[in-house]
Amino acid sequence: MKINTSARLLTIMIVGVSFVLSGCFGRGEEDPWMSLHTRDARIAQNWQLSKMTGTVVNTIGGLTTNISYNYDGTNIFITTNGATVSYGYAFEMNVSDKGTVTSKETFTDPANPNTVVITSTKTSYWFWANDVKNKTTINLDLTGTFQPYPAYDIPRLAWNDLALLLDYTDNYQQIDPVTGVTTSTNTTVNLNIEFEVILPDSKN
Repeated sequence: MKINTSARLLTIMIVGVSFVLSGCFGRGEEDPWMSLHTRDARIAQNWQLSKMTGTVVNTIGGLTTNISYNYDGTNIFITTNGATVSYGYAFEMNVSDKGTVTSKETFTDPANPNTVVITSTKTSYWFWANDVKNKTTINLDLTGTFQPYPAYDIPRLAWNDLALLLDYTDNYQQIDPVTGVTTSTNTTVNLNIEFEVILPDSKN
């Protein structure tokens, strides 16, 4: 009788723990198989860009611009129709559990990291873009290079690292209100973006 009672208690405990942890399991394709932190807790941290690769192809009125990005954690290489420029680069975002996100982008002279070429900062909003349960798509209103892209897929969200993905094609037409001329635009975006969490003392 004691054995049966103990077995029942153990079963109840396992079921209870599984229920508690069910909301903490990763939902992205590459998430950790289990996490003690919810996706809300994992996303609401300070992040720094660690890697980015991919392309953005814009065709406007028959003219195509092909831009590729390659960021190695220190320098960014931007190739536009075959011509490459490079900069020292940093991008950080502070995602708050209150629904705000502050982002900062800095380009520096690769030969002189103390010389800032371009910098921008923005405080705006973020929210989960799909169903509340899975939370695999996020809206982030960011500055600079990422400003044109509001919605990101999240293949991986761990406590210490984050992967975002932009992979879509968009077609639309614009009509000039003065001339009435219609211009067709096609945009294809494929960017793989990786962030690492900024530890509280990492800047000290």
